[in-house]
Amino acid sequence: MSKKRYRNKEIKFFVTEEELEFIDNKAKAAELNRSLYIRKMAIEGYIIKQDFTYVEELVYEVNKIGNNINQIAFRANSMDYLSVEDLIYLRKKLDEIYSRIEQFYGSG
Repeated sequence: MSKKRYRNKEIKFFVTEEELEFIDNKAKAAELNRSLYIRKMAIEGYIIKQDFTYVEELVYEVNKIGNNINQIAFRANSMDYLSVEDLIYLRKKLDEIYSRIEQFYGSG
């Protein structure tokens, strides 16, 4: 008389040789066999989905500001001076950078 399995449903999936090695290494580091490791990760594990939309927008804005700063630096180098308006504009753009960075880190 054969013993009835507690877990009687089988799941199959395919991995590459490298993926299998990676899974086995993680299972070994967790001191679990492959089956138990995969089962625990499937049931108890979680996936963190990160939204980098805001970071991409921030990088775009910083690049635009950087272009403006380069234009001001070019003008300063070619004319040997900066106007007060240029400095005020530059300060405003730098304040925008700091504000966006603070918003990013404040929301994360």
